Amino acid sequence: MSVDRLASKVNVDLINPKNNLLKVQKFADILALLKQKIVEYPPNHILKQCNEFLLFVCKIVEEVIVKSDKVNKKEFVIDLFKQLFSLSEPECKLLGSSVDFLWSNGLISKIKRSKKLWNLLKKVVSKPV
Repeated sequence: MSVDRLASKVNVDLINPKNNLLKVQKFADILALLKQKIVEYPPNHILKQCNEFLLFVCKIVEEVIVKSDKVNKKEFVIDLFKQLFSLSEPECKLLGSSVDFLWSNGLISKIKRSKKLWNLLKKVVSKPV
């Protein structure tokens, strides 16, 4: 069956992936975004040891992964770093400790609704009519 015939029968956008497929999809989306971001930094900046970059990744995961996904966010972040930087086991443990530190000090949080609303309002106002 061709893609066009299939599209005439069903709108695939209305079917949402569930469970593990959803996790894999979100993982791939975040990984692609991070790979794109990494290119913006100078090559001599060691991002795999940068706590600011780790916090950036944690905040993205906090925003994207919801409770109903039933995903361990810490393991998710570690898996992302493994894919990005080929970490060894000791480096993974150190990364896990760093995530725990950031979490215990209240540094990992979702984006405030007011900030999201303000950003949406700016987009709407700046959109040409």
